Amino acid sequence: MLPPAPASVYKCESTSESAGNHLPSPEGGQIGHLQLNNSGFHSTITVLKRAFDNSTTQTQLALKEIEYVNRDIKAYEACFKRLEGEARDVLSEADFLKEKLKIEEEERKLEAAIEETEKQCAKLNAEMKELELKSCRFKELEERYWHEFNDFQFQLTSHQEERDAILAKIEVSQAHLELLKRTNVLNDAFPIWHDGEFGTINNFRLGRLPKIPVRNPGL
Repeated sequence: MLPPAPASVYKCESTSESAGNHLPSPEGGQIGHLQLNNSGFHSTITVLKRAFDNSTTQTQLALKEIEYVNRDIKAYEACFKRLEGEARDVLSEADFLKEKLKIEEEERKLEAAIEETEKQCAKLNAEMKELELKSCRFKELEERYWHEFNDFQFQLTSHQEERDAILAKIEVSQAHLELLKRTNVLNDAFPIWHDGEFGTINNFRLGRLPKIPVRNPGL
């Protein structure tokens, strides 16, 4: 069944009719009359083709929708038949009461377990808060410890540097002391030694020999 033609068809027909009503008399010429009739006819044919194409497209879409609906209906019918074929376990009133009591007992147990869990949760929350406070205190102590440790390291480094400087001074002083210990003031002021067969003081020979003359300054 095709849908009704669009309004444009009727508009074109009305326009063609109105054009026919306002055509000039046969005295004006038959050629213009034929041209107007041909143009109106062609426009009407074009509109009818468009309406037919639109109707065909709508019909195809409607057929596809009908096909989808039929598939859904078949699927629902198959499920319904399968459910009808399954055996239904209907409990008696006594069994129903037993199941009800059993479920109520399980519900009470679950409520008791939930209450106990909530108590444990509250206890854990309190412990968590206490642990957070201890953690804050521990962080403060740790921060203080590191400050004190850094101060101690700085002081230790300063003391080590001072110790190294003092040890270096001690080594220099010991070397100087050893040098002074080996120093003889009299020997430095009046070196006593010998020159061949003569004893010398400050490089002056003492005495003379008949074979070796000695000047007066050397006596």
